[in-house]
Amino acid sequence: MTPSEPRNPLYLLLLLASLLFVVTALAYAVVPVLEQKATDAGQPPPPSEFRAALRKDGWRWLLYEVGAVIVLSVASMAVDRLRTLQKQRAEVTIPPTKEEKLSP
Repeated sequence: MTPSEPRNPLYLLLLLASLLFVVTALAYAVVPVLEQKATDAGQPPPPSEFRAALRKDGWRWLLYEVGAVIVLSVASMAVDRLRTLQKQRAEVTIPPTKEEKLSP
């Protein structure tokens, strides 16, 4: 990518969606284990709406996030492909000759 080319804004969204997916997946896997260890140690964790929602709907959140990652990935690739095709088309275009420039 040359400095004059604009950045693909979908890459940032893809990065954020991927980061959110990783954080959610880790929370979905690790939080119940930590809760169980605390309970086994004799100090059950205080009730938390977030942990309850994660247990109940965490799999659904992960599904939505995977869908967002897939959609943003395909959209990013499509934007890059369109830009490449437009750039190639501009390079292949034959510039007008002097005679064509002079005629009205």
